[in-house]
Amino acid sequence: MDEAEDRLSLPRPRWAHAEIAVWGGASEDDLALAGGYLRVAETAARYWIARGPDDLMPLPILYNYRHSIELSLKWLIRKAARCALREGYAGEEDISPGQLDKRLHTHNIKKLADCLNRYLTLLDLPEVEQRIDPESWQQLTWLDSEDATGEAYRYAVVGHGAGQAPARPDQQNVNFYEQVNELHKLAHLLHGGYSAQLGVYEDWQNEYLNAVDTLGY
Repeated sequence: MDEAEDRLSLPRPRWAHAEIAVWGGASEDDLALAGGYLRVAETAARYWIARGPDDLMPLPILYNYRHSIELSLKWLIRKAARCALREGYAGEEDISPGQLDKRLHTHNIKKLADCLNRYLTLLDLPEVEQRIDPESWQQLTWLDSEDATGEAYRYAVVGHGAGQAPARPDQQNVNFYEQVNELHKLAHLLHGGYSAQLGVYEDWQNEYLNAVDTLGY
């Protein structure tokens, strides 16, 4: 490798084993990927805060936070649906895994948040926990208004054919710190808080059903 090529290369890790990345397998799901996007977003946001301003970074940072939030919502929806089915749900809405795959084939944050709210009401949770908390709901609504399709933070031009338009036709001065800080808190709450809550709920379900089977009720 000549000197010019070497300047284009990333620095090599200090240890050979650190060059290896592992992905795939049973442990890889939407929540795991959401955590990765969240970590990338936070690393970039902290870099921007420490070394900015750099106006080329905010939109990619927002995209990574948004995608983390989207994946966390999809994981939470699947978890809530499984818990509802385990409790014997037989309502009008088909929440089987196959139907969920079709329903979750969307990037729309509002649709995903609405779906999670519906499924939380199917669970035997305290009433206050059967809906997304108001502050998080407000942030999810704002995020949907800024990027309803998952395209606005990724591209300069959105839409297709005659409907194409600039994602940001007018230059704006935005308090990026305030925006990204709120999304940072929301992404962490969904990824670490709501997921832990439903994880505990599922563990309680399984313990209860195992006890019922053991006692023969």
